[in-house]
Amino acid sequence: MKRLILMSAAIFVFMVGCSSGPKKEINPSEVIPQMSIAKYEEVKSQYKGKVVLVNFFASWCPPCKAEIPDFIKVYNKHKDKFVIIGISIDDDLQKGAEFVVDKGIPYPTFHAERALEAKMNVSSIPTNIFYKPDGSLFNFYVGALSEDFLESIIERLTNE
Repeated sequence: MKRLILMSAAIFVFMVGCSSGPKKEINPSEVIPQMSIAKYEEVKSQYKGKVVLVNFFASWCPPCKAEIPDFIKVYNKHKDKFVIIGISIDDDLQKGAEFVVDKGIPYPTFHAERALEAKMNVSSIPTNIFYKPDGSLFNFYVGALSEDFLESIIERLTNE
C-alpha cells in the first residue's frame, strides 16, 4: 500500500512538472519601452481629441494592482474617446514587464526614466494625471482610482 501511494505521488509530481511547460521569455524593452521627457510629450500629443490618463505605477504597489482591473474595463469600454498611458517606475524592468503581461494590460505602457518622474513630481504611486481632449492638464490624483471615478471624469471631460 505504501508503495502504491509513493508511486502515485511520484507520478503526480512528474505530471505537474511536465504540464506547466516552459515559461515564455519576456523582453522588457518590447513590453515597456523607455519613456523620456521628450517621448512623453510626443506620446501624449498622439491622443489629442481623447481624454488621456497617465498612470504612474509599480508592480510591487498594492493600490496599483487594485486599480488595474477597473482601468482595463473602462479603457476597453471607452477607447474611442479615452486612453490610458501606463508608466512603470519599477527599478527591475523585468518585473515591470512581467506585471504588464500577467495583468493583461491592453493600453500603451512604458518604463519611466528618472528624469520624467522628477519633472512630473511623482513622489508617490499610483499617481494619475488627466488631460482634457484638447491636450491641456485637467487634474493630478495620488492614490488608486475606481471604475466609477474614471467614468465620471470621462463623462465630464467629453461633455465640456
